[in-house]
Amino acid sequence: MIIRTRIRTLAPAILLLTVASVPWGQGALAESAKKEQASASKLTPEAKEAERKARFKIAEDALEKLYKASPEARKAVEGAEGYAVFDINSIYAILFVGQKGKGILFNNKSKKTTFMTSSRMGTGPGAGKQRVFQIFVFKNKGAMDQFVVAGGIGGDVSGSASTGTGGMVRSFNPNIDFYQIPESGMAVQASWGGTMYSVDNNLN
Repeated sequence: MIIRTRIRTLAPAILLLTVASVPWGQGALAESAKKEQASASKLTPEAKEAERKARFKIAEDALEKLYKASPEARKAVEGAEGYAVFDINSIYAILFVGQKGKGILFNNKSKKTTFMTSSRMGTGPGAGKQRVFQIFVFKNKGAMDQFVVAGGIGGDVSGSASTGTGGMVRSFNPNIDFYQIPESGMAVQASWGGTMYSVDNNLN
């Protein structure tokens, strides 16, 4: 099952994965991101290198799943200015949504990679947990630069609900293609909140 959705480019700070954000959410996300950065800064050089290798493997696995589910996506990814791959783990509890993730942005032109993280807190009815891969395909340099420099993309994804491992979300707009592929678990969600994507300064 594939759910078609839409993305609109808006303000540069946050990708809204639902219709509206929670007023207190961004302050909480920023504080959470600071704590995670502080914790990660204590990693040894060996641990940091191991984490980099792990993320490259995650990106490889995510793309393999994407190409299997949507073979035409390979041409889009390889021909784009760049793309980003995230491994996202979400928990949906009563009136609470929590999400953390990690990923890499690949610049196809310069071959440079940028390690990134993501976090989300919000509210809304839902139950369960889910792991998904998110793939952003940037069709032009401006969209990719905005994602890195501003720490995220402004926009929204409508109807971004999937059930079980068989559902895949696809969104297309003039600047970005977006894919979300469930890896494990089942979540029944109708949640409100924003997802913040940030450069991981500890690994770059």
